[in-house]
Amino acid sequence: MRLLKSYFSIISILLILSASKVFSQSTGKVAGKITDKKTGEALIGASVGITGTGKGVSTNVDGRFILSGIAPGRYTITISYIGYQTKSVSDVEVKGGAVVQLDAVLDEANTQALKEVVIKATYRQESVNALYARQKSSVQVTDGISADVIRKSPDRNTGDVLKRVSGTSVQDGKFVVVRGLAERYNNNMLNNTLLPSSEPDKKAFAFDIIPSSMVDNIVIYKTATPDLPGDFSGGTINTITKDIADKQFLEVSLSVGYNSKTTFKNNFIDARPNGKYDFLGYDDGSRKLPSAYSNIKNNYTSGTTSDQKIAIAQRFPNTFYYQEGQGSLPNVGFQLSTGNSHISKNNNRFGYNFSLNYSNGHRTSFGDRIGYTGFNDAANQLPLYSFDRNVFTNYKSLGGLLNFAYTFGKNKIAFRNLYNNDFSVDFEQTNNAKNFEADQQNPLKYKGYSVETTQNGIYSSVLEGQHTFGQRNIVFDWNASYGLSYRNQPDQRIVTIYTPDNATEYISLSSENSPKPNDLGRVYSKLHENIYGGKANLSVPFKWMEQPQKLKFGGLVSHRDRDFSIDALGYTSADAFGNQPIALTNGYTIFNIFSAQSVGQNRIDLSRLDLSSTDYKAKADQSAGYAMLDNKFSNKLRLVWGARVERYDQQLTAAGKATQKYNNTDLLPSGNLTYSLSEKSNLRASYFRSVNRPEFRELAGFRYFDYQTNFIIAGNPDLERSIVDNADIRYEYYPSGGEIISVSAFYKKFKNPIEQINQGNDILTYQNAINAKDFGFEAELRKKLNFIAEGSFLRNVTFYVNASYINAKVKLADGRAVSTPLQGQSPYLINSGLYYTPEKGDFSFNILYNRIGERLKFRAVTGAADIYEKARDVIDFQASKAILKKRAEIKLTVADLLAQPFVYYNNYGSAGSTAFKAGEDRVIQSRYSGFGINLSFKYNFDFKN
Repeated sequence: MRLLKSYFSIISILLILSASKVFSQSTGKVAGKITDKKTGEALIGASVGITGTGKGVSTNVDGRFILSGIAPGRYTITISYIGYQTKSVSDVEVKGGAVVQLDAVLDEANTQALKEVVIKATYRQESVNALYARQKSSVQVTDGISADVIRKSPDRNTGDVLKRVSGTSVQDGKFVVVRGLAERYNNNMLNNTLLPSSEPDKKAFAFDIIPSSMVDNIVIYKTATPDLPGDFSGGTINTITKDIADKQFLEVSLSVGYNSKTTFKNNFIDARPNGKYDFLGYDDGSRKLPSAYSNIKNNYTSGTTSDQKIAIAQRFPNTFYYQEGQGSLPNVGFQLSTGNSHISKNNNRFGYNFSLNYSNGHRTSFGDRIGYTGFNDAANQLPLYSFDRNVFTNYKSLGGLLNFAYTFGKNKIAFRNLYNNDFSVDFEQTNNAKNFEADQQNPLKYKGYSVETTQNGIYSSVLEGQHTFGQRNIVFDWNASYGLSYRNQPDQRIVTIYTPDNATEYISLSSENSPKPNDLGRVYSKLHENIYGGKANLSVPFKWMEQPQKLKFGGLVSHRDRDFSIDALGYTSADAFGNQPIALTNGYTIFNIFSAQSVGQNRIDLSRLDLSSTDYKAKADQSAGYAMLDNKFSNKLRLVWGARVERYDQQLTAAGKATQKYNNTDLLPSGNLTYSLSEKSNLRASYFRSVNRPEFRELAGFRYFDYQTNFIIAGNPDLERSIVDNADIRYEYYPSGGEIISVSAFYKKFKNPIEQINQGNDILTYQNAINAKDFGFEAELRKKLNFIAEGSFLRNVTFYVNASYINAKVKLADGRAVSTPLQGQSPYLINSGLYYTPEKGDFSFNILYNRIGERLKFRAVTGAADIYEKARDVIDFQASKAILKKRAEIKLTVADLLAQPFVYYNNYGSAGSTAFKAGEDRVIQSRYSGFGINLSFKYNFDFKN
C-alpha cells in the first residue's frame, strides 16, 4: 500500500503540471534521432538546423534533437557532423501544436574527397532511409518493432504488439514464446535491465501490463553478444520505454469489454466475503492466518493435542459461503498517460513520461477433466475420475509507469519505474464428479468448489547513466536497479461434498495422521522476492584498416533473495482413525459446518500436511564480466565476437531440511558475422553458448495441488543447469521501408535440458533430460500490397506472415531417445495478418491470425503418456477511427473470435505423431473461455509547445 500511496502523490503533482497551456497551437517542433547509416549508433553532437535561418541545435547523448518554436510551413533541415557527409532534407512540413518526427542517417565522408559533399533527400525518402538503417545495422539476429509501427497500430499493450514479431507468439495475451520454446528459455528485459518475473513460480513476464503508448521500441535478440545476459536460447526480449516526451501531452482512455461466456449472464458465482480493498486489487489482511496457528506453526503437528487443534480451528473464520446467479457487468478499463519536457538555454533537457492503468472485470471458463488408469495403453484404459469444472473469476489490475530523464552535454541520467498489481478471486466449481476407483459400474459421486484469492505484483526501478568523453566519443554507461516480485494467496478454501443417489449428502473427514487439503481444507501461501543489480560498460572506438572498430567490456552483479511460506491444512476428525462422514442435514450446510459452534460439536480440527507445507528461503548471487570486439573488415563485412563469464551461486534453505547449494561458473563465447550483400540485403551467421538455470520453485522439494488442473506439482532438489550451444544463419532482404523478406535456419544442442514431467497419478515434477537437439527454420514476409494496384487503398495495406518449424530429438534420463519437441515446445507456429494504416487518414484496421502447433505440455516417464496441448486457431480483429479533429479515437477489438477450446490430451504417439488423433489419444481436459469484444475511447489533449 505504501507504493500505491506514493504513486497517487506523484499522479497529483504530474496532473497539476499538465493542467495548463491547453489548446494552443501556434508553433510546432521537429524532433528525431541522427544515427550512423552503417552501424546504427547514435551520433552525439551532430548539428541540426533549419536552412536559411539561424535556428539550430546539437544532438544529445542519445543522438536526439528537438527544434522548437517553428512557425507552420515547409522547411529544409540541414544535418552535419565531423567526418560525415552533410545531409539536406527537404519538404519537412511543420504544423502548429504538432511534433514532426525526423529520424535521419549520415554516411561517413570519403577521406580522399577534395570538397564537401551535400546529400539531398526529401522528408519521405529520409524516413525510409532511417528505417532501412535500423533494420540492417543490428549486430545480432534480431526481430523487433519500432515506435513508428507501434504508433500506427491499434495495439493497446505490449503483449498485443509482440504478436507482430517474426518467430514470436503470445500465450494468454501476455506470455511470449520465441521459436516455439517455452518461457523458461527466454530472457525479459526492460530498458536493458533484467525484469523480475511476474509469475513467481516460473521464469515469465506478463507483457500485457506495459501500455504500448509508453514503448519506444522492442527488440527480440535471437542470438547473443557478450554484453547480453547468458541465460537464454529462445530470445531476449528488450522493451525500451520512452523517457523524455518530445512535447507536452495528456491522453485519457476508457474501455468497456464484453465476453461471450460471461457478460450479462446470470450464472456468475461470487465468493464471499470480500475485503474492503478488493475493489483496488489489494488484500486488506482479513484473509490472513489466525495468530493462534501462525504463532506455533513450526511445532503444530507434533506439539499440539487434538483438543488444542479443535480450539485453533474455531479461530479460523467461517468463510465457506458464496452467492449464485450473480449478473456479470461489462469489464471496464482506464488509462492515463502524460509527459512533458523542458529545454534550457544551453540545450540541456529534462522530461518525464507517466502512465497509470486500472481494469476491473469478470471472466469465466467451462470445461471438464478426466483421469485414466493404466499407462501407455489407450485401448485398455479405464477412467479413474471425471468431473465438470467451471471457473468464475473477478479480477482487478492497477499499474503505472514513471520515467524521468535529464540530458546535459554528452551525458544523460534517467530514472525509470514500472509497477503493476494484479488481484483475482477465483471460484472453481466442480459438478457431476465421479470416482471410479472402487467400482466402475457404481462410481462414488461428489461435487465441490475452491475459492482462491491471488494478489501478484512487480516493481522495477532503474537508475541509469550514459557519459561520452573526448573527441573519440568513448562511452561509459551504468545502471543500478531494484526489482520486487510478490504473490499472496491467502485462505484458499477447498470443499468436497459426496452426493450418493437417494441418500443424504455428506463431507468426509480423514484422520489427523492423513489430512487431505485437496479434498477438504485451507491453503495459505506467500512469496516475496527482491532483486538488486548493477552493471557498467565501457565502449572504446578506434580505427583499424581504415575502418571504424570498437572494443567494449563491462560486467554486472545481481542479488536475489526470496522468502516463501505455505501452509496446507486439512479438516480432520479428532476422534476417528479412518474417514469420518458428517451428514449435511439437521441444519448443517456447507455454509455453517465449519463455524466455531459446529467445529466444537463435531470435534473437527485442522491438521497440517507437512509434505505440502514446506517454507523456504532462497538467494542467488550472480557476477559476470565480458569483453567483445566489433570489427569492420570492409564496408560489407562485420564481425562482433568475444566471451562472457558468469558466476551463479544459488542457495535454498527449507524448514527442517539441509541447505541446498548450487554453484556454477560458465564461459560463454559468441560470434556474429554480417555480410552486406547490397544496400538492401544482409547475410548473417552466428554462434553462441548459453545456459538455462533451474528456478527456485523447481528446486524446492514440496508439493502443491493445482485445483483447476487437478495436478500435484513437486520440485526436484537434484536439478542441474542446462548448457546450450546455438547456431544461426539468416538471409534478409528489405524491398522498401517497413518491408522485409527473411529466411533463417537454426540449430540448438542442449545438455541436461530441464523438463516438467508427468510421473503418473497426476503428479508433475521436474527432471533433466540427458541431451536434446533442435533443428528449425524460420521465414518472414512483410509486404505492402501496392504492387497489386496503385490505388489509394492498397498503398496503405500491408500483409505479413511469419512461420517457424522446429524438429527436436531428445534423449531422456531413462535412456529413451524420442523425436518429440522439448517440454513446453511446439513443432511449428504461424503468425499472419493484414493491416491498413493510412499516413493521413483517420481509419485503420488490423486482422491477426495465430496458430501454435501441438505443445508438449508435460513429458511422461517410462510407460506413461505424454500430455500435449492441442493446437488452436486464434483470430483477432482491431479497428480504430479518429474523431473530433483527430484529438480522439474510438477503437474496437475482437479477441479470439473463434474461441476454440483449450484441450490437453494423452498422446500415444502412433508412428511418432504428436498431432491429436480422436481414435487413439485421450482428451483429459477441455476448457472454453469465449471470445471478447472491447470498445475504447481515447482523448488527446493539446498543449502549447
